[in-house]
Amino acid sequence: MSSRFLFRAEMVRLVFVTGLLCLLADPFAARAGTGEDEGRRLLTLDDVLMIEGIGEAAFSPDGKWLAYNLVPAYETLADYSYWLRAYGLSGHQLWVRDMAGSEPARLQPGLDPDATNFLFGFSPDGSRVVTIEHRLGRHRLVVCRTGRDDCVRFSEMPDIRDRYVAGARYNERLVWTSNDRFVVPVRDPDLPGSEMRSRGTAGRFLWREWNKAWSGEGVTASEAVSTGRDRSEDWASGRLVEFDLSSGTTRLVAEGRFAGVRVSPDRRYLIAARTGERRRPPPDARPVAHETHPVFDRRYGLRLIDLKTGKTDVFNGPFNIDPHSLTWSPDSRRFAVFGWDRQETPQEGCFYIVDTAALRPGCRDHGALVLATNHLDPDYKWWAGPARAALLDEGIAVLARDADEERLDWYLLGPGGTISNLSASLDSPAGQLLHAGDRSITIISGTNVVRLGTERPVDPILPEGIEITGPLTYRPNMAHSWSNEFRLGSPLIRYPLQDTADFIVETPDVEGDGAIVHVNFDGTDNAVALQPVGIAGARVLAASRAAGAMVATLKEGAATRLLLIRGHGRVEELARINEHLNGINHPVDRPVSYTLEDPSGEQPARSMQGCLLLPPGYESGKRYPVLVEVYPTGTGGRCKTLEDAARAGAVLDDLWSARGFIYFRPALPLDLASTPEGSLAGYGNLLDQAIGALVEQGYADPGRIALYGFSQGGIASLVAATQSDRLAAVISVNGWADYFSHYFGARGLMRYFHLDQNGGDNRWRYECAMEGPSHYCPFGFGESALENPAAYARTSPVANAADITAPVLLVHSDFDYFDMAQYDEMFGALYRAGKEARYVRYWGEGHGPSSPDNIRDFWRRIDGFLEESGIFTPDEDTPRARD
Repeated sequence: MSSRFLFRAEMVRLVFVTGLLCLLADPFAARAGTGEDEGRRLLTLDDVLMIEGIGEAAFSPDGKWLAYNLVPAYETLADYSYWLRAYGLSGHQLWVRDMAGSEPARLQPGLDPDATNFLFGFSPDGSRVVTIEHRLGRHRLVVCRTGRDDCVRFSEMPDIRDRYVAGARYNERLVWTSNDRFVVPVRDPDLPGSEMRSRGTAGRFLWREWNKAWSGEGVTASEAVSTGRDRSEDWASGRLVEFDLSSGTTRLVAEGRFAGVRVSPDRRYLIAARTGERRRPPPDARPVAHETHPVFDRRYGLRLIDLKTGKTDVFNGPFNIDPHSLTWSPDSRRFAVFGWDRQETPQEGCFYIVDTAALRPGCRDHGALVLATNHLDPDYKWWAGPARAALLDEGIAVLARDADEERLDWYLLGPGGTISNLSASLDSPAGQLLHAGDRSITIISGTNVVRLGTERPVDPILPEGIEITGPLTYRPNMAHSWSNEFRLGSPLIRYPLQDTADFIVETPDVEGDGAIVHVNFDGTDNAVALQPVGIAGARVLAASRAAGAMVATLKEGAATRLLLIRGHGRVEELARINEHLNGINHPVDRPVSYTLEDPSGEQPARSMQGCLLLPPGYESGKRYPVLVEVYPTGTGGRCKTLEDAARAGAVLDDLWSARGFIYFRPALPLDLASTPEGSLAGYGNLLDQAIGALVEQGYADPGRIALYGFSQGGIASLVAATQSDRLAAVISVNGWADYFSHYFGARGLMRYFHLDQNGGDNRWRYECAMEGPSHYCPFGFGESALENPAAYARTSPVANAADITAPVLLVHSDFDYFDMAQYDEMFGALYRAGKEARYVRYWGEGHGPSSPDNIRDFWRRIDGFLEESGIFTPDEDTPRARD
């Protein structure tokens, strides 16, 4: 049977099955949509702490095994030390299922049951499964015989991310040099990439250093250096290591920190970028992200490593390279890299082609073309390097556009400066690279997959009648409780191009993923196969043509089912999570409209819409206490309940509603908040107007208004509190309070390892000046704290503490990214001003509490504070009595 006939037959079956499922809709879902609450109860903190999650899923390359992550009930975890917060990011268990057997899935034997085990992939032959294990701040690689109690736990800490601000995905993958060996950069456990912000690592470091000092056994000093000298030869410490799974040993491949490692197709060579120390941004850097925090904030030096001889070749040029751009030709004789010389900016660079025999990099000039960026978004605030390119026999294929055009096309940069447009005849814009051969590339174009080459016409691969939405990758899906830190399917992780790929098909008028299309790029008659999902509303996590199966999730009320779907409609339930939330009487989302006048009187009145959650059992006409949450984005957004998206957390909107509050998140436009007195000088005025609207519309009890803010909302709540007299209580959590000291100060737990990266590191937050109702610069002064220290000091909440009229509850943590000393200052100001204030500090916590005991304590203190303030009057039916 031809692939096109097979495809059309499957399409007929797909439409029939999905149509039938729409007719046989789930009766529970229909009932839930009516808001019926008979027999349901109020949400408690116990319910939140029992929320579960679903992580990554993958089939082995041969289709014999399925592996997937489940996150058990949050309160049952053994380790809450991950990152700045644990919920939603850790606790993952690895489950495996033999696809040929009838036994149910089981936990992978040999793994630490108290650790987080992120699925990191299979070996090329599928015989082994790899996890990233996290335990008390330590990451390590663990490799097991799939389904067997035969595991190797390596002691080296993988250097899986290599950026300070936002972890680029240079190293978040395994580089397989054989079926039982892979290469990964590693670092000393005390030198994590700063983006990990590891509380466990910081705590272990401090305990060790304290004991050395107290015992008199060893020096405990550390040093930070501010220097503008040339650091191009200051290479960062680390090692490039090959892991041998058969022997459980490692061998050193090269000294130094490395990024973007690529193995040649014949597995003889490695190309990689040796990583330098981070350079201090110049003092005259403009207050824009790409100058104060550039992606290429250090030198990346090109290296070629012979795996057989151990020889490392160092190149004189290009001076700097983009680690993401390294790519091999299919015959392993050449490789390409994007680079630039010392006197050039990254945007002025070009692609270089290097022959492994001659070792003389040659630049392929792209002329007047503007190269597409890694994010395919010309307005992205960082220039993150060029989009992925492919090295062909005739040159290098790049995604670019003419300088005076917006459309992106694929161009071939040939010898002698020749440039040819490979995709000019495409009706739809050219997009993501999928596969590269000797003389052609395969890409996404609109809703199709096409093959392009210099000696062939454009060749659509998918049969007529199919439209894809994109490759099957792990993508955020809070509604289905997908919860994963290492999103291995992210398009920002450049895995080696494969001979196969899977794509998502959506069926008209049916919610969810309709089918998965498997494509082999070898051009055979069976190159395309359609695998229907067959279940309306399902979202696919992973699929395998070899296994003839897929894994998908399906929402049922607030619960989520994890399903193994095989051919002929066979469905096996692997897990059902968060079923307990279907017994909850959830709050009702009701958007609220109101009008805001410009505090400066310069702009006309503006109609706004905010997020409003009504408590279960809401009675129209009755006035309720209101919890107002602020966050300085300028928008209110849509309210989402746990029924919409079940996720664990320390503070969830539903918990306020369950306590009898109306929850309100107003839209407070930043252009209206900005006045000649300061960027947020009108913020309190706007807040008062929004609260007044709730009072006028009959929702709010004007004497029982509480203000809450977390993170950036923490300082926004303090700013508003200095400007408003309508508040009965203020709760400010894990923010900051003094613009001047925050501009220069250390970033919380970052001080222990990266103090040299903190001086003036918040300049982007303050020196910027942006326009419009919503942007990322709500605290902008348009000048530095060195230029106008008085303005910073004068407008800070610390300096205006005497203007606060409501009692204040401050909450912070010693291992947060925002330094706890900021709230030490704020409490001192409130104390000195004679204001009513409470200050709670949690030790060992990050950006808010993660420990269930601390979360419970947090809510007990909030309830007590609101009760003391006269806002909250619990009775035996409120969750407080049970929490």
